[in-house]
Amino acid sequence: MSSLIVGTAGHIDHGKSALVRALTGTDPDRLPEEKRRGITIDLGFADLELDDLRIGFVDVPGHERFIKNMLAGAHGIDLLALVIAADEGVMPQTREHFDICRLLGVRNGLVVITKSDLVDEDMLVLVEDEARELVAGSFLEAAPILTVSSRTGVGLDELKRNSRRWERVCRRDRRTSLRACRSIARFR
Repeated sequence: MSSLIVGTAGHIDHGKSALVRALTGTDPDRLPEEKRRGITIDLGFADLELDDLRIGFVDVPGHERFIKNMLAGAHGIDLLALVIAADEGVMPQTREHFDICRLLGVRNGLVVITKSDLVDEDMLVLVEDEARELVAGSFLEAAPILTVSSRTGVGLDELKRNSRRWERVCRRDRRTSLRACRSIARFR
């Protein structure tokens, strides 16, 4: 069975945890304080099996006060799911999380526009344009931008179908990274 680690990133209250919950059936917010306050404070984890692919999700907090937890969760992911809420668009922690992932050397990902059920088509187009502007010139420039609603389920099947494609890309990148590490080790 192949495996893939997907890390979420994005602004507080943009639907990262709701997306993970909708995809996996597991609530990544496990702490009593998270439940009481309605925000993610620490890393959350969930998994999903699709045929012979096991996807592990690392859900990170979006609040700026918990950036150290986000940093810990983003390290070592195979694939970034950059989450942007359709009703707010790109916000400060969207940019900050994306910059951190770039600095960590994340090379694969996709953009997920959540809360699509809260806006009209014109707003979705504006948010998609804003997302394209954010990721221009980066590893996400050619990545798909998928629109979903964790509440209604719209777009979740397409997101799952995309996981096969990304598993192959990440597997190729792992082999490339492993070859590069072996080459570097030979020169020591």
